[in-house]
Amino acid sequence: MRREQIPTDTYTLVGLGVAAVVVLWLVFSVLKKVFGLVLLAAILGAGFMLWHNPEMLHWAMSLVDGRR
Repeated sequence: MRREQIPTDTYTLVGLGVAAVVVLWLVFSVLKKVFGLVLLAAILGAGFMLWHNPEMLHWAMSLVDGRR
């Protein structure tokens, strides 16, 4: 088996570093969008549940109002 060596020249290392930064930027931008969509879906789902369940709506409103 032949073992490959990690490149040690400056330009290759800089190129690998730039590529890693670009990949991380893309991953985090996609994760940010996914998190936003999940949060929006959760808010819409909660609103749908409250709209169709008056008892839960009154319970939630009493929590917001501070009365028990």
